[in-house]
Amino acid sequence: MKLEQDLKSLEEIAKQLESDDLALDNAIELFERGIALATSIRAALNEAKIRIETVVESSQNTFTIEPFDLD
Repeated sequence: MKLEQDLKSLEEIAKQLESDDLALDNAIELFERGIALATSIRAALNEAKIRIETVVESSQNTFTIEPFDLD
């Protein structure tokens, strides 16, 4: 699944950014890729949340929705 791949890629980028011997240009490039991945991950999680809420709604309120925060 793309979400899992994006999460793994973001983790790898974070590890690389923690490196002491990373050139500034490379760090900026990694940071930009990380931001793009984080944006994609957030969108996928929001989409999943909406899908779950739709399924719960269509179950004719036999379940209760408990709010959660992605932040």
